Amino acid sequence: MASSSSSNKHVTLLLLLLLSVSTLVAAQPLVSSQAKTLIQVRRLLGFPAALAALPGAPDPCALPSTPSLTVACAGGQVTELSVLGDRVPDAAWRAALPSNFSADALFTTLTRLPALSRLSLVALGLWGALPGAKLHRLQALQTLNLSSNYFYGAVPEQFSRMYSLQSLVLSRNWLNATVPPLSGLAFLDELDLGHNRLGPAFPEVGKAVVRLVLSDNNFTGKIPAGLSSLGQLQFFDVSGNRLQGWIPSSIFALPALRYINLARNQLAGQLPASTACADVLEFVDVSANLLTGTRPACMRVNSSTRTVLDAGNCFADAKLQRPSTHCVPGALAAVLPPPQGNRGEHGGGKGGEVGMILAFLGIVGGVVAGALLIALVMMAVLRTARRQHPEASVLPKSPLVTPATKANGGKPPAKVTQKIVTPADKRHVSQAAMVNTLEVPAYRVYTLEELQEATKNFGSSNLIRSCPVAKHYNGQLQDGSRVSIRCLRLKPKYSPQSLTQYMEIISKLRHRHLVSIIGHCTVDDQENPNIASSVYLVSECVTNGSLRSHLTEWRKREMLKWPQRVSAAIGVARGIQFLHDVTAPGIAQNDLSIDSILLDKTLTSKISNFNLPMITTSKNGKMFSEIPFAVNEDNNHGSGSVQSAEEGNKDDIYELGLILLEVITGKPAGSRKELDSLKAQLSEALAEDPDMLKEMADPTIRGTFAVESLSTVTEIALNCTAGDPSGRPSIEDVLWNLQYSMQVQDGWASSESLSLSTRSQP
Repeated sequence: MASSSSSNKHVTLLLLLLLSVSTLVAAQPLVSSQAKTLIQVRRLLGFPAALAALPGAPDPCALPSTPSLTVACAGGQVTELSVLGDRVPDAAWRAALPSNFSADALFTTLTRLPALSRLSLVALGLWGALPGAKLHRLQALQTLNLSSNYFYGAVPEQFSRMYSLQSLVLSRNWLNATVPPLSGLAFLDELDLGHNRLGPAFPEVGKAVVRLVLSDNNFTGKIPAGLSSLGQLQFFDVSGNRLQGWIPSSIFALPALRYINLARNQLAGQLPASTACADVLEFVDVSANLLTGTRPACMRVNSSTRTVLDAGNCFADAKLQRPSTHCVPGALAAVLPPPQGNRGEHGGGKGGEVGMILAFLGIVGGVVAGALLIALVMMAVLRTARRQHPEASVLPKSPLVTPATKANGGKPPAKVTQKIVTPADKRHVSQAAMVNTLEVPAYRVYTLEELQEATKNFGSSNLIRSCPVAKHYNGQLQDGSRVSIRCLRLKPKYSPQSLTQYMEIISKLRHRHLVSIIGHCTVDDQENPNIASSVYLVSECVTNGSLRSHLTEWRKREMLKWPQRVSAAIGVARGIQFLHDVTAPGIAQNDLSIDSILLDKTLTSKISNFNLPMITTSKNGKMFSEIPFAVNEDNNHGSGSVQSAEEGNKDDIYELGLILLEVITGKPAGSRKELDSLKAQLSEALAEDPDMLKEMADPTIRGTFAVESLSTVTEIALNCTAGDPSGRPSIEDVLWNLQYSMQVQDGWASSESLSLSTRSQP
């Protein structure tokens, strides 16, 4: 008994000794070199308000921890530095720091803190490329958070060898290129790369990951099947990318998964009826994809324990879906995905697998047979064409040159010698032809007789408006589809070869957020049959009213709430981005009034009155940009480079800002004086009084928005309408902020929904 008591005393003394040693180590003051390093870091960060107390502190380690600053130390060494700034993204993205700021110098200084295990520098306006070699020298680093800054370039390859990393957060920057493989980081449980421009390859991660956020990037291809083996994954967000193919249904059954967001991709096919969801799964978002069939049982009903969002697909058993044709871009689109999991799972057995294989082979055989038949027909046609016209190409460049027109008397087109489409044009327009155009008819050349029949011989009852150089008509084609037709007068003696190439460019202006041109018809000059005098452009007809009508005409239209308004604004921004990038030079100075933004039946916004592309030719050794059509005298586009491309782009940004202001307030800006007054009030409300901002919002959207979402859109609208064009943001900045606003709104709406569901429980 005495021996036991003595042993207990020794243990107690040992514990007291260890406690006193650890206390002494923790209380050891910061060595002077590390204190100087912190002061140097403060200077390199541009003296942020969060570090204002640092110079006067006798011991930085003794500073109380706040939401904006944490300095933790051990053994006289800094082990944690967390700084939260207030330098949110704006148009002048480098203005927060001196022009001589160097990310390399900052992280070189931080390497003087070798014990640093947690580093967080958020919303401090930092910019530049991430210096991977310097960061790699911080071998003790377990947490790295550099979110909400302006770092650009690649994610450093050295990150794949920072084996102590447990959390890597680089969200809301301008990073691009492929993410290096991170599967070797055995302790990495959080990876957040959201809101960048990374891609196209899906990043490799280790099996310890718990939180994986890759939203709003440029990742393409399929969701890797290997994600189904991430047994610890709880939070998964890949929304807003360009992912395609099947969704691995087993991912929904991951045992720890609580949140999964696959929205705003191009994921296609059916989710098998046998798809199971984990018991702990609280939130599922598969909206705005190309999914078909019926929903699995575990995704059909929202409840107090699970929220499911599925709008914008082609599900047969859900509301707010698109037409089935939208989700069937090609053969095999309606085929069920191959069975996943173990053999015989869900009662399928070998018989189920054999049946699936036979069905698949039958469909593949049918597709192959159809392809062979088409190939044989094409070969016969091509052989005939070769015999008749040996000088013609084996395959036509586009459907534009296939019909013989009256202008050339049925002769094959002359050999093209002048190159109009630049390499940049080819790259952009070839991509444009594939993006977001599934619901738009294929481009074709119409005959004049077809258009005369569609418009009742261009009668006055079908005439919408007329000006000296163009006439606009409504029409209805033989298949019953409604179209808009405008007749444009060609400039005198414009070469047929150049016109053919130009119309080929026109045919590629296809985008989900543009009113697409679906065909054209050329009309001969009566005095000279070999020269075309005018061109009819045939466009899709969008009949669900303008964006303004959905804000004001509540008796006729569905009044848009805040999420729908932001979604419409994002669509407009994406359309503008496409126009600015699709050709070289881009298509700018477009008519972006809120009345010219149309909504289709799914409330998708479409820009209607966009300009036609300019082409660059050489005259007398000088480059000259023009379009082949006559234009109004007050239209700066098409008669030469009156404005630079940058100036034209900034004009579009300004018009978009006016649209955003009306989306927020529900009222047009009016005169210049009224606009300046409105902007002053909104600026004051943003800076000082959130309640005032809520009061200024359109009364019809009150209660439907998150304040942060409204504030973000208001701020970007004010930046867009800056008087100085150089102070206006790029379209990429606008799109980034609008998408951020939508993400904030989605999070707020989800939390509100869950909160209401919880309160409704008995």
